[in-house]
Amino acid sequence: MTESAVFDVSAARNAPARSNSLLGRLILPPLAAAPPLDWPQAILAGLGIFALLLPSMASLLADPDMLWHVRTGQDILASGRFPTVDTYSWTMAGQPWIAKEWLSQVLYALAFKFAGWTGAALLALFAASAAYAIIFAHVERRAGGLFALAVVVVIALAGNFHLLARPHVLAWPVVALFAAQLLEAAEQGRTPRWAAALLITLWANLHGSFLFGFILMPFFAWEALARTEGSRMRLALRWLAFALACGLAALIHPYGWGVIVAARGVLELGPAMSLIVEWRPQNFAGFGHFEFILLLGIGAALLSGLRLPAPRVALLAALLHSMLAHVRQETLGLMIIALLLGAPVAALGGVTRLPREKRPLAAFGIAVLLAVAAGMAIRQGPLTLPAESAPQAALDAAIAAGATGGVLNEDRFGGFLISQHVPTYVDGRAELFGMMHYDLSLALAGRKPETLTALLADPKIGWTLLPSVMPANQILAGSPDWRQVFRDDIATVFVRR
Repeated sequence: MTESAVFDVSAARNAPARSNSLLGRLILPPLAAAPPLDWPQAILAGLGIFALLLPSMASLLADPDMLWHVRTGQDILASGRFPTVDTYSWTMAGQPWIAKEWLSQVLYALAFKFAGWTGAALLALFAASAAYAIIFAHVERRAGGLFALAVVVVIALAGNFHLLARPHVLAWPVVALFAAQLLEAAEQGRTPRWAAALLITLWANLHGSFLFGFILMPFFAWEALARTEGSRMRLALRWLAFALACGLAALIHPYGWGVIVAARGVLELGPAMSLIVEWRPQNFAGFGHFEFILLLGIGAALLSGLRLPAPRVALLAALLHSMLAHVRQETLGLMIIALLLGAPVAALGGVTRLPREKRPLAAFGIAVLLAVAAGMAIRQGPLTLPAESAPQAALDAAIAAGATGGVLNEDRFGGFLISQHVPTYVDGRAELFGMMHYDLSLALAGRKPETLTALLADPKIGWTLLPSVMPANQILAGSPDWRQVFRDDIATVFVRR
């Protein structure tokens, strides 16, 4: 069945003119009342996506950094204290370092305690599915179930690259809830409910991306100011007060102001940021999923005559810039864009909703899909770490060869070494190592031979654990000071003679 468009056209015609102001020239059409959120249908959608992704959940363990996140959570649980200095490397031992994402790390550690790596993967998959369900509920409220289902499927497929057992995924549901609160307030020409500021507290304790929430606020405040029937000055002050409340809420954290400093530190890594895959720009050398989504969206907007209010156009442009500049912003950007499109899409010509009498059939189908997916997952057995992230054979060979002193390792093996209580040279904590990480990567790749020579001459380095493809292994093989004790397709180990 269909419902009328959410833009109230007749009300827009009768709205008082505001041509004497900038906001008047950007006047927004009033919005018709939207129905309540349909959480049962949203839960079904979330469970459906969960079932589709469940058989491939082993891919959630592909990132080596999750090992040091779990180890950090284990240490917090065991000691009851939050770390303030580095204890995981031998190069930066004692230097200031905080576990800014402590809550995610503890949750992953608990999941690992009760169900091993399968538990960690399931926790991340559940969080992602919850975020998709939240997005579905808020988009369906405006644009109907068919469009809502389409956008969450697109987000899930695009986000599969970012779907890893790491802290950022546990923050996705909070991001979705917070953005939805801002959008609802903007559409009603008011400020968000004060309780929404507490979502920033949860977000800040889960992941450093909470600063993204403060970037969103001005755009939604702009739309709220354009829609309000009351005093814009009073509303602007209330939005400012809400932003200040969110800032204070972010400080409800074991490290207080330190979490903001640490989150900003990641954004100030300079050239070292280029080494982190998730911080790199989109690559259009080949035709990938992001380019497909981008072209599909542009084509659909042009063909349908989709129109967005000026504040949403500005936010859309900002999100696209962020997504193009850093691949890690892709999933968050798509979730916010989906929310922005709800009312404009509905205004194109009606809303299609799933008839309530057909929901039992949909629920039955999803239950069958879940049962099949669960059976496939159980048949695979408990998940184990991929050798690319956990070169256990290489470490065993180093121990058997009597390796002593500090290890010279590439950062992708850092998480594994931390999990095995072996102090690292570098690891995935880029904010701690900074340019040291960058210089080491160039040296191991053969682009700074003088730096590699100086490293190998350091008597504190007693052995190496490097990916076998690294050119540095060839230098080590030709040196009389080193002997190779292990090599396979993944890792190579040299020990100082």
